Amino acid sequence: MNVVIENDIKIIQMGDSGPNLLSVDRAKKIINELNYNECKAVIFLGNDKVFSAGLNLKDLTSATKPDEVALIFGTLGKLLQACRDFKGPVISIVGGHAIAGGCLLALASDYRYGMHGMHRMGLNEMAIGIDLPSDMLSIISHSISRDNLFEVATQCKMYTPVQAEKKGLINELVGHRFSGKKKATSIALEKAKKLAQFYISAGEPFVRLKQSLMHESTFDYNILIENWFSEETQKKVKIVMSSLAKK
Repeated sequence: MNVVIENDIKIIQMGDSGPNLLSVDRAKKIINELNYNECKAVIFLGNDKVFSAGLNLKDLTSATKPDEVALIFGTLGKLLQACRDFKGPVISIVGGHAIAGGCLLALASDYRYGMHGMHRMGLNEMAIGIDLPSDMLSIISHSISRDNLFEVATQCKMYTPVQAEKKGLINELVGHRFSGKKKATSIALEKAKKLAQFYISAGEPFVRLKQSLMHESTFDYNILIENWFSEETQKKVKIVMSSLAKK
């Protein structure tokens, strides 16, 4: 795993080769990286073949005690929750297979870029008899429309990038069918950085909005009023008003 920070944006490259399995150790490392004191936005990257193939089934099948299995699933749950609780934007660039837990990690992000290719994205838990807890289903339902939710969550379909975008697994496809993944990934990374910087510039209003979106919390209108009179907000408003006056 390689981690770099650029202009308050932490780029987490989960692995330049291999399946990027979400083992307990890897999941814990990623959780530790989701530190708002160190960065204000996070971008997840896989490699050109695999974003993440999810949990390591060898770890699960070799676990002989209930608490060992609980640790594996529980740590994945904590990772997904850490993504949702991170105050800044979390963006995933899915340029390879995103299966099961890997798909959930992408869905736990606030925005997902994809690119054309032969890779697939989807949830296969039902095919091997694994439950989807309510907290994980909540992550899916935040991204997938009601019309597609039952299919995506239960039918174990593996979607092409184009299908994934139509179903809501991907927000935006980058590049075209004949552009190489390396170039598309580079473009997606630049777009992700610009999007992250936009939300960083928005400041606390974005933080509050994300919390409301994720947890459906109540909003104190006094915060809105106080923020309106803040020096930073007034400065931004004046810039917008000035640009409108020139049109």
